[in-house]
Amino acid sequence: MIHLAALTSVQESIRDPVSTTEVNVVGTLNVLKAAKALEAERVLFASSAAVYGTPQRFPIAEEASISPISPYGASKAASEHYLGSFEENHGIEAASLRFFNVYGPRQTPNQYAGVISIFGKRALKRQPLRVFGDGSQTRDFIYVKDIVSALTFAAATAGVTGTFNAGYGGQMTINELAGTIAAAAGTPAAITHGPERAGDVRHSRASSERLRAAGWQPRFTLAEGLAETLAWFRGC
Repeated sequence: MIHLAALTSVQESIRDPVSTTEVNVVGTLNVLKAAKALEAERVLFASSAAVYGTPQRFPIAEEASISPISPYGASKAASEHYLGSFEENHGIEAASLRFFNVYGPRQTPNQYAGVISIFGKRALKRQPLRVFGDGSQTRDFIYVKDIVSALTFAAATAGVTGTFNAGYGGQMTINELAGTIAAAAGTPAAITHGPERAGDVRHSRASSERLRAAGWQPRFTLAEGLAETLAWFRGC
């Protein structure tokens, strides 16, 4: 059983932590209850790098402390603990993949969606790209097709249990990202800056060695993923 459903906006979780908890935490508990009733052998959970909060070391390994700074991150951390308790008490194998910054075609470019979908759509319309804060914050972006391959690998591979980072181990500033997308879109999109957003971590970079050691390997580079994503936005 693979559990992907969640409210994913950090900013919305700060504004309405109750809804985030009800959907993300209680929803996960409902999935686990269903898994037990159906006698499922294992549950694979889409967790998040947000569980780490503000890391002290990079790249971030799975052994790093869990200290989320947003209700969204807290909901993912709590869900991981529920998976662990069901594994311990009911014998249901559990694996949590901590997604870093996922992007790709079909990602809705609204104010709460991923930054690449927002920048891509705006660049193609020759609209300014708005960066929150000074733009020196960094992210580890992973293409959605590699997330799918990580999920299918983990679901199909016996013994893949516990927590695993799902990222490339790369690091790009938001300013660099904006410039890269503007150049790839072939538009002279202006880059503007606004205030920092509450709940946003400053830097994020995955250590994906645990998942790679288990046998998973990504197939796409950031440049390849960006090219496919922009091509999709051009056609929609």
